Amino acid sequence: MGFSLWNIFKAGLLFTNSIMILHRKRFLSKYGLDDVNNMGCNPSERPFQVQAIGLLQAVHYLKIPVIMANVVAIVFELLLGGG
Repeated sequence: MGFSLWNIFKAGLLFTNSIMILHRKRFLSKYGLDDVNNMGCNPSERPFQVQAIGLLQAVHYLKIPVIMANVVAIVFELLLGGG
């Protein structure tokens, strides 16, 4: 597997898929990453945690584009043969 734009795209897609499958109430609430208001402290005290919550919430809005990107990646892999 070489270092190419296609492989970078697939790696980003896999990372996005892994974030999307995290369930907010069952998994993320254990670590305080379900909502900024449920942190238990001032959000300015933990800027990294606020950024992580923002990323998780932003990715959940991208369901349809990620599904389409998955379809494109699967079709390309089937047609061109992934190596």
